[in-house]
Amino acid sequence: ITKEVEPRIQDHISNLRFSISPSAFFQVNTLAAEKLYSLAGDWAGLGPDTLLFDICCGTGTIGLTLAHRVGMVVGIEMNASAVLDAQRNAEINGIKNCRFVCGKAEDVTGSLMKEYLSLPEKPCDDVSIASKNKEESEVELAEESNSSVNPENGFNASTRATDETQLEKQCTSENNSPLHRFKNVVAIVDPPRVGLHPTVIKVIRTQSQLKRLVYISCNPESLVANAIELCTPSPDNIEKGNNKNNRGWRNMSSAGLARHRAKSMPSSEPFKPMKAMAVDLFPHTPHCELVMLLER
Repeated sequence: ITKEVEPRIQDHISNLRFSISPSAFFQVNTLAAEKLYSLAGDWAGLGPDTLLFDICCGTGTIGLTLAHRVGMVVGIEMNASAVLDAQRNAEINGIKNCRFVCGKAEDVTGSLMKEYLSLPEKPCDDVSIASKNKEESEVELAEESNSSVNPENGFNASTRATDETQLEKQCTSENNSPLHRFKNVVAIVDPPRVGLHPTVIKVIRTQSQLKRLVYISCNPESLVANAIELCTPSPDNIEKGNNKNNRGWRNMSSAGLARHRAKSMPSSEPFKPMKAMAVDLFPHTPHCELVMLLER
């Protein structure tokens, strides 16, 4: 009996070899992707004392291509097969300073940043996946329920349902201790078309050690909405209240929803948009990837 071999795609980016499963997201325009990731790395201000959070990391291409420029990479991705690909690709290329966590960004980003950016009293063993910190308002639930699918980033209804069962599993390519203190903390985000979840925005805003953020977007509309939340100064009086009877969000644009959520943003230093550049990964179409640098 012949053993059935799992079909896989083999490709290269920045002199690294990638083995990709059929359901995982991977840029098809690899030459332009090299330019995109190199630009993101240049703007991120990386160095040997940099801790890089690669949020919505897919198969780990951004983190893996930049791993030689940083002290450590922590990648976060909800697609289980993509995380396994990232772990495998780290091994294929002999990269040992990357850790990939399987889970929704809104569920694990906060606890991972606390793990690495807070001084623990003792070394941590292999940590189980972080408890889910769900701070969902009616507006957030409304946005999630109306979110469109992002085929470009490898998410669809079937994989999302399958991956729900994977959220209790944490995948790492190396047992890296969080005890090492990094002088520079940077995040690169490459979210699906709907943008970053409001909980992730709140975590990024309130993590004061995170001074630089590189946002890669395949949808400028969601980037604008997220930038409103990231860059709006915290209000003097934080709005609180019951939103259950407030149905005005149904007629709001994504930017309008972002302005509404910004009113309840916890006290934190806002980011400032520093520069942006379009990278054309889709020739002969009106679509471009947009890279924006935000600092504070």
